[in-house]
Amino acid sequence: MGNYYNEKAQEFFEGTAYVDMSMQYKDFLANLPKGGFILDAGCGSGRDSLFFKKLGYQVVAMDGSIEMCKLASEHIGQEVVHIRFQ
Repeated sequence: MGNYYNEKAQEFFEGTAYVDMSMQYKDFLANLPKGGFILDAGCGSGRDSLFFKKLGYQVVAMDGSIEMCKLASEHIGQEVVHIRFQ
């Protein structure tokens, strides 16, 4: 991963935070109980986490870029855990 997402965090955030993913959400949420738990691994801008939170799901968001975590935390109004998949 290097430093790409740390160096380009603002640009990545602006390009992804408000993309309409409603069709993908519909299929995904059809398999979950209302108000269930979602782990958003590699949450990036927090776009998906915010959407799921607004629907009443309990979301844990994580990302490998500390800068993306800062932006996403502010965007979704909760801590985004800084952790990498390794």
